[in-house]
Amino acid sequence: MVDQHREAERIGVLLDLAILDTPAEREFNALASLAHRLFGTMASSFTLIDRDRQWFKAHVGMPASQTAREPALCNWVVENERALVLPDAACDPRFASSPLVCGGPKIRFYAGVPVSARSTAGVDVPVGTLCVIDDAPREIQGGELEALQELACIAEALLEARMTARRAIEVAQAKEQANQGLARERRLFKQAERIADMGSWRLTLADDSLEWSDGVHAIHDVPPGCGPSLADALAFYPEADRQRLAGTLAASIASGESFEAEADFVTARGRSKRVRCLGDVETVGGQAVAVVGVLQDITDRHRMEQELIRISRTDDLTGLANRAEFHRVLDARLSAADLSGEDLAVLLIDLDGFKAVNDNLGHAAGDEALRRIGERLRSWCRRDGFAARLGGDEFAVIVPDMKDPAAFPQRMDRLLADLCVWIGEPGRILPVSGTVGCAWASDAPRGRETLMKCADVALYAAKRSRKGTACTYEPPAVLAAAS
Repeated sequence: MVDQHREAERIGVLLDLAILDTPAEREFNALASLAHRLFGTMASSFTLIDRDRQWFKAHVGMPASQTAREPALCNWVVENERALVLPDAACDPRFASSPLVCGGPKIRFYAGVPVSARSTAGVDVPVGTLCVIDDAPREIQGGELEALQELACIAEALLEARMTARRAIEVAQAKEQANQGLARERRLFKQAERIADMGSWRLTLADDSLEWSDGVHAIHDVPPGCGPSLADALAFYPEADRQRLAGTLAASIASGESFEAEADFVTARGRSKRVRCLGDVETVGGQAVAVVGVLQDITDRHRMEQELIRISRTDDLTGLANRAEFHRVLDARLSAADLSGEDLAVLLIDLDGFKAVNDNLGHAAGDEALRRIGERLRSWCRRDGFAARLGGDEFAVIVPDMKDPAAFPQRMDRLLADLCVWIGEPGRILPVSGTVGCAWASDAPRGRETLMKCADVALYAAKRSRKGTACTYEPPAVLAAAS
């Protein structure tokens, strides 16, 4: 039975957020994308539960932007205010007959955690979920639910920042419209600033003079009272961000549209921070006279986001990039190579003797072998290469175009030598080596998949010849000419 008072409070918070049916936003899209990459599922979403529907604020892989509320698994999470993990929804009597399980999208695996927002009474109420779904059953792995809950915390912080920013801008605009109750509004605004690490600002266009609230002064590590010029304020930012912000501000003034931007800057005390800046143009008689807005310190949130991105792109055993990150980097480097006219190579590496280490010395010894291979690949790559663990005992390396092609065989010989390690302890040691398949992008002009297949062909040719060796892919036309 739904608590009607709780439901009314929840719908009121959703209305206060003014987020339903709004355009896509980068931060929420990043959360859904991170959840999708972390779990590797068919789909993921940041879902808001309205009165009679569930609406996807951000999603990856969802066929529609909204569905009915009643059969939704996310609705169960919101109404029960706790996480839900279904290894196989078809085997759970609560959901086996749901049309979302029996019919499209045929949900089998589901993991969702509630996302809450704070009401005006200071009570946290669930307004939606962050969830991942798949059309195949699976078990949740250690740490995955905690990672999903950490992403949900970021979603809650974004909602809180959204709510606080809306209220802060309203207060900043009201400050210019009326003087009655100004002292009370200032006290409330300062409390909001302290809670949200933010402050308000106003730029008068007639003389480019700036007014900062105490919160903005605190973010910049400067004492209250000193009103900087626009040039002085922009001087806190690195040159690239300074030009970008100046351009964004000028475009906003010219168009009359609001703006939002993130940037790095260094405070008066030399502290590096990340800030989010929002602004609205103030007009009188149709003419722009000022820009008012808020500045928020998002350093901690940005650091957490970057760490989550790093984790999602890294193999935690070796510290090398994982398969998804390798594909992303390879696609980027292939595009850059097409523009520059330079070549690059992909090396696929398969370890020899690794299974014997696992079977005879145990998985701990196998993990040690993988870590040592990872360290040696990182060292071999120097500054220009890029190494990754694709999974199991498979590794891959991107090698840029070499100024001296004659030196490449020597580099390959050194790589083969580096891949030879001994694992175990005195009296019980086993060798591990690597076999390498190499393919150059110029010999596989149809993109990443073709290049990887060519490197795989070379890898198996090397294995057929002799393990612990390397082979470079030769296009059929080259082989025919040689024969």
